[in-house]
Amino acid sequence: MKLFKFGALSVIIITVIGACASSSGSVESSDTTATDSIFPSWYPSSEFGIDSLSYSGFATAIAADSTIALQRAEKQARLNLEKNVALLTEEIRTDMVKAGSTDADNADFIIILRTAHAALEEAASLNQSIAKATEGYYRGFASVEITRSQIREVLGKGFTGHPRYWGGYSSSPGFAEHF
Repeated sequence: MKLFKFGALSVIIITVIGACASSSGSVESSDTTATDSIFPSWYPSSEFGIDSLSYSGFATAIAADSTIALQRAEKQARLNLEKNVALLTEEIRTDMVKAGSTDADNADFIIILRTAHAALEEAASLNQSIAKATEGYYRGFASVEITRSQIREVLGKGFTGHPRYWGGYSSSPGFAEHF
């Protein structure tokens, strides 16, 4: 019996911690039912989105205060955007190595590239945000966005002082395809 109580308590604690760890602009009060969605219509089912002009990051967060929920959601959305663009930049670098580029396999190149894409988080703009009050807490939602031209600019600045590396990277087929 003690083991069952301990297991049930553990499940409840893990559920509460998981709910508090999530992240989310304006404040809206809503009493949701099973058929109503707390999610705004603009909020997708994934943390990352791409269209012909830009890349977007999305996140949600929970807090007792609406401002904190919004701040946490925006921060997480920025992290989601940077993480997913970083995966693309690494894919481009890997393709360059497979195509025979020795520069792209160089440790300096890798460090420069990773430092360059880390700046994307701050360069992104808040696109939409909202906080919704529900069941005694606020759930914040945020969307951040960066255009393809802004990505090129930020990455280019990261390669400042390394024109050969930037020239090889920015002229690669993968770079042209993604950015």
